[in-house]
Amino acid sequence: MHKQETDTIFALSSARGSAGIAVLRLSGDQALGAANRLMDGKELVPRKTHLRWLTNPQTKEQLDQALVLYFAGPNSFTGEDVVELHCHGSMAVLDAVSSCLLDLGLRSAEPGEFTRRAFDNNRLDLLEAEGLADLIDSRTDAQRQQALGQMGGELSQQVEIWRSLLLAALARIEAEIDFPDEEDVSGSLVGQTEPGLAELQSLLLANLQQANRGTKVRDGYLIALLGPVNAGKSTLLNALAGEERAIVSAEPGTTRDIVEVQLQIGGFLVTIADSAGLRPSTDKIEIEGIRRAKKLAERADLRLFLNDGSKSDKAAGREFLSLAQEGDLFLRTKTDLLLDPKPAQQGEKTDELNVSAKTGTGLEQVLLQIETRVTQTLGKSEVPVLTRARHIDAVGRAEQAVQAARNELTKPDGAMPELVAEHLRDASQSLGYLVGRVHSEQILDEIFNGFCIGK
Repeated sequence: MHKQETDTIFALSSARGSAGIAVLRLSGDQALGAANRLMDGKELVPRKTHLRWLTNPQTKEQLDQALVLYFAGPNSFTGEDVVELHCHGSMAVLDAVSSCLLDLGLRSAEPGEFTRRAFDNNRLDLLEAEGLADLIDSRTDAQRQQALGQMGGELSQQVEIWRSLLLAALARIEAEIDFPDEEDVSGSLVGQTEPGLAELQSLLLANLQQANRGTKVRDGYLIALLGPVNAGKSTLLNALAGEERAIVSAEPGTTRDIVEVQLQIGGFLVTIADSAGLRPSTDKIEIEGIRRAKKLAERADLRLFLNDGSKSDKAAGREFLSLAQEGDLFLRTKTDLLLDPKPAQQGEKTDELNVSAKTGTGLEQVLLQIETRVTQTLGKSEVPVLTRARHIDAVGRAEQAVQAARNELTKPDGAMPELVAEHLRDASQSLGYLVGRVHSEQILDEIFNGFCIGK
């Protein structure tokens, strides 16, 4: 992604399309000069709003009347001179202004390039940049709150606490290596270092235990609809979604592939997935659909097992029940077809919920049960949470390195300080990777290319 940082870039920072206002953002050494050319040389005062006519520098044709803001570097989002042109949101206006900026030597920004420059200029670290990306993409209140915390530095501050404990231990070890005969650094290496490392490992493990929450708030909580063919899974999916997303047919085995809908339940993003019904089959496509249904059941956070309540075959779909876990829900469907829906009889599951997706009976209770389980799993965390796979990997590697250092420290025949120091440096590198102190261009490109152009 990375082009020369000496380039001055511009891009539309607001959504593309007709609107009342659109924002063009400029960043770089030539941002102020280019803006002055568009305003016929009228100067801009930093951090003040100016109402200005924008004109074509060559033809002097008026392009638009805009509100213009100037942020002098390094006290700007990118750390460079930044100018924002708040134009009328007409595509004709934006195209005309953009054409003039290109003629003035600016270039169009790439996706995430403004935020990448902010990172390169130490205006924010990698965790804060990812928090910004998550905030822009947030669709639920829980996602918004989590992203705001990460963008505001909550997780970064936690990493700094970890690093301070790590560096304090590393300083003691290196003093032992460099000055083994000095009285002020001699003594019990274990006694001086072990308590701090034990505290650090405890903090790392606490965050790893909460990682499931952070990633699921960000990516969504997955619910699988499971059961025999024609049990009403697709009808229930459509009823929960409020629209027809899955094919509903009286013919058994209509669903062959996974069909998903996303809902907000309890303020959290929830994905509900319909799957192929379970039955003996020789059809290769249906067999593959059943295999995918079982895989879906294994990775889902919650499973809803459906059984057709209008039929007497209580054994249908029993193979799916072997996939059940604590907290899963069991639904007796199509109860509108029963003259007298009764509670489960002796020998049947006593926690089944009666539901008719066709009439809506029982749907509110199903949603309430789902919300209870989602909230219990994804409720408020007491520590800043890890939100991406790379976070979990980095903290996991740091924790393993700290454990290795502690193992070396407590060897019965005595510790080798050099090995302890090496393990602690490995832990430090992993934490540096987390905030972006240690990075590769490939990782940075992957993160910043996920932003929209103009961000």
